[in-house]
Amino acid sequence: MDRKFYIGNRQRLAAQLSGNDVMLFFSGEGRRKTADEDFPFFTNRNFLYLTGIKQERSALLIQKKDDLVSERLFVTLPDLEREVWTGRRFTEAEIHEMSGVEKVEDIDNLNGALNELLSFRNVTTLWLCFDALASERSFDIEREFAKHIQSRHPHLVIRNSYPLVTAMRKVKSSEEIDAIRNAMQITEAGIRRLMHVAKPGMMEYQLEAEFNYELAAHGQRRTAFPSIIAGGERIFYLHYTNPTSVVADGELILSDVGAAYDEYCTDISRVFPANGRFSERQAQLYRVAYAVNRAVMEQVRPGVAFPVLGNTCREASFEGLKALGLLDDIADIRRYVWHGVTHHVGLDTHDVGGYEEPMKENMVFVVDAGIYVREWGIGLRIEDNVLVTKDGYENLSAAIPSTLEEIEELMAGRNK
Repeated sequence: MDRKFYIGNRQRLAAQLSGNDVMLFFSGEGRRKTADEDFPFFTNRNFLYLTGIKQERSALLIQKKDDLVSERLFVTLPDLEREVWTGRRFTEAEIHEMSGVEKVEDIDNLNGALNELLSFRNVTTLWLCFDALASERSFDIEREFAKHIQSRHPHLVIRNSYPLVTAMRKVKSSEEIDAIRNAMQITEAGIRRLMHVAKPGMMEYQLEAEFNYELAAHGQRRTAFPSIIAGGERIFYLHYTNPTSVVADGELILSDVGAAYDEYCTDISRVFPANGRFSERQAQLYRVAYAVNRAVMEQVRPGVAFPVLGNTCREASFEGLKALGLLDDIADIRRYVWHGVTHHVGLDTHDVGGYEEPMKENMVFVVDAGIYVREWGIGLRIEDNVLVTKDGYENLSAAIPSTLEEIEELMAGRNK
């Protein structure tokens, strides 16, 4: 993304403000991990969406006075002595070039600048971005700041900008869609590599390393989310996080993985046999899941309510499982269908934005058909990412092998 993207996002957000409103967004702060080590810093996604700045202890201040909008970025400025230990910081010129914000100031001046603004009673509303999941965290910078500022300025009305920003993020721009397409090409390369190298006797973490290698070869140091590589009955753990088992002959391998490009994520699930050939039962269940995936995908178009996808998933799964003699009452479908069928994709893998409104053009989300049959010892899911188009949808992950025949053909080529 270039600065025009971030400038445009701020302009669209500011257009929703009333005169004499002030808005504040924080990038976040690093957190201690152990001893003298911190967790890797991860920029608040809403701050990033508005500025493009990936640096901790930064804040964006937007003020609307009558019809005029002013912007200021408060950042941790360069300090050669500190940077010996903390790493290089962005210069004011670099901050301006990335974000398009003209005024760049020291983060230590933020409280003083804000108190000066708010001391004039014509500013009556301060917008802060209260993340809906923040209460699950041990520390939330927005809520702590709200307490601090309210104690000093009790006349102030504090409102939540989170719904405004997340509504914007839910519908993707052409730049965002291009970034997701680039990420998808890398994800495709990684999954093809997994199918090409997989064989009985490999450790799950060896396959994880193969995927990471392919991402690094395409210039990406991190995955969009922690990869899930699970063999056999470990597939029944939906967020399997300990890939330390051997993949046995005859087992299926689940890869639930994704690359990111310019911070935009993908989220793809594929299942393939360790020995390159699906058993009869594995093939039967795979064909059901694939049919469900496609039936759900065919419902995607502007104006369709999101619950339609879940209903289609349950109905199509029931028909397939009934044909296999596993079910005779759709009321029992949750024995085999455990999770939802969709979530938005973007700056977050499970991206922001609700599902109350119908689908709109340029939304991007997953279609995730999962069926888990414990009595057969077989679990699998087929997950694609789709773009809502003017008249329907585009399967952004169509190039990644997904039919049983495509997978077996790719894997058969390993020994050629």
